[in-house]
Parts: sequence; C-alpha cells; structure tokens
Amino acid sequence: MENGLTVSWLSQVSFEPPMIMFSVDKKHYSEELLRSTRTFVVNVLAENQVKLAGHFAKQAMAGEDKLASVATREADSGARILTDALAWLDCEVVALHPTGDHFMVVGKVIAAGVQHRGPALTTASGMRYRESKP
Repeated sequence: MENGLTVSWLSQVSFEPPMIMFSVDKKHYSEELLRSTRTFVVNVLAENQVKLAGHFAKQAMAGEDKLASVATREADSGARILTDALAWLDCEVVALHPTGDHFMVVGKVIAAGVQHRGPALTTASGMRYRESKP
C-alpha cells in the first residue's frame, strides 16, 4: 500500500548521518503505513505546484490511490518519486514520536536528487496549514 500527503513542517535534524523530520496530524492514517513500510520519499514541489500539493493535502477515502493520477518512478527504497517534483529525498524511518496532536517522523536520507530547477513551494509562497477537522 502507498500513500501521498502534503506536510507543512519539514526540517533537517542531523548532518551525519543526514536526517530530516516532519510532523503529521494524529488523525491521519499515515502513522500505520510508516510503521509498516519503514520508508518514504519527500518530494520537494515547485512554487507553481500548489494544485498538486492540494491534491496530496486532501483526506483520502479508504482504498483511494492518490498516486494513480500522478507520474512517478520508484526510488531505491521502493517509495515513489514524483517525476515533476523539483527534488527528492529517499528516506528510511528512524523514529516516530507522539508530539501533542501530531506525531513526528524522523528519517535517515539514503539517497537524494534534483530533477528540475526553480523556486520551491513553501508556506511563504502560497501553502497554508490549517488544523484538520473530523
């Protein structure tokens, strides 16, 4: 099983080994998936890909495949790289920590690449994070 989601909080946590972290709302079912697959890819979207970020930000229905309508290729870990993303980080899950109403995912970067040039999509360039409502 695969999933895609948009995260608002992404940060580097270590140079050696290279590690990153992001947080996911506890209402999201990605925790179970991350515990079972133990891998993920962070796809860095371009500033003009707000609609694509919105596609992955919406709640999925059970069995819905958000990746089906998007061009991808397989990373070394088996996770999916979006072919239109600016860059990607292929990661192994190091830890999952409960943090208030979210859980924090810490991942070790095992491979990375740049596919296109341009400004990245950030909350400063158009994405806005809001608390999800049940």
